Amino acid sequence: MEVAGIIDDFLEGQFTFWRIGIPKRLLVPFLVVFVAKIAGAAIVYSLLNIQVSGTFWFDVNRVFNWGQNTVFLENVHLAPRWSYAFVGWDSAWYLSIMTRGYGFSSNSYAFSPGFPIFGSAFSLVFGNPVVSSALCGLVFGVLCVPFFQLVAESYVDKRRALGLALMFAFSPYVFLFTTVAYSEGLFLFFTLSAWYLFKKGKSASASGLTAISILTRFVGALLVLPMCLISAQKKGGLRTRWIAFSLLPITAMFFWLAYCQVTANDFLAFGHTTEWNSLYTFRTLLLEGLPQKGFNVFQAALQNTSAPLNWLSPLAVVAAIVVPPFLIFFVAKKEKSLAVYTLITYVWILMFGALTSVPRYVSVLFPLWMPLAAPLSMSKKSIVFLGVALAVSFLISLSLWVDFLNGVFVA
Repeated sequence: MEVAGIIDDFLEGQFTFWRIGIPKRLLVPFLVVFVAKIAGAAIVYSLLNIQVSGTFWFDVNRVFNWGQNTVFLENVHLAPRWSYAFVGWDSAWYLSIMTRGYGFSSNSYAFSPGFPIFGSAFSLVFGNPVVSSALCGLVFGVLCVPFFQLVAESYVDKRRALGLALMFAFSPYVFLFTTVAYSEGLFLFFTLSAWYLFKKGKSASASGLTAISILTRFVGALLVLPMCLISAQKKGGLRTRWIAFSLLPITAMFFWLAYCQVTANDFLAFGHTTEWNSLYTFRTLLLEGLPQKGFNVFQAALQNTSAPLNWLSPLAVVAAIVVPPFLIFFVAKKEKSLAVYTLITYVWILMFGALTSVPRYVSVLFPLWMPLAAPLSMSKKSIVFLGVALAVSFLISLSLWVDFLNGVFVA
């Protein structure tokens, strides 16, 4: 069989398991990412000698003396050591909410209920909260990959979509935070699957998935914007039906607000948290930091905690602020409604997201990746380029992962 025929068979063919057909082009990237995550965990586990030493987060002599971190120490002798490789930093908030509810700290309302809910569902099977949250983050972090690929196929050909899915999944911030016990994987899974089904005309199913996306991260509500813009272009009764389904997910946000009112006597409890007030956002840096401290503000803009800062952060923050406007311009050429969503979400991140976390937030803004598919034609040169890029990204991801478990602020 000629090379072209082999490629076509791969792109269009299926593997059949128990009479269930799975497209080859989706299964292979899924397995590659899954194996890479497990291999990465094994490498990190060995490098840090977690079997013997544990990690920074489970060491009473090293872990930060913050209220949410007590959940790690409570599970030192209850959770298997392998699970230590998947938790740290904000994992403590999710674990504490799972085990103690939102009432343990007013700052817990900064974290949407989606991940604690799904983590608790995993606990029904696996019992230990550390194991359950670790598996929840990892499982959805892998499941989101084929949906990213399917969404990419709406804008580029299947060859480029395959390469782009791998590039996306291996990018350092995406790789790390869709592997550890964070909400990125869950948010991406429901956001991408919602958009994919919406583009396929399944507005009712997309509506339900968008509602879960909103409960996973408040910013998920912004997906309603492009859905409404596209729905408004329909005609007659179909337009009314699509707009209704597009707006329906907003009810999930009102349920969350009602919960905040009932449990904290504050509809906007998630917006009134104080734990992170000292961290600069792009907005407060321009409006408060620079006017008050001048250029000296940059000495502390990224370093506002007692934790050391990861080596990649300064460069990543600059790139995450400067590059997206150019990518949004190219997204607009493909689909204006999606560009509106991307632009508003990007501005939201700059207004309210801590500068140090901007690279993480921007990395999971999926439309920004679509223009990057252009060079991924899957020619020999393109495959070599992709292979080198994935290898470098994997090594950087491992570096971030090690720092994450050592108490270094990554994002």
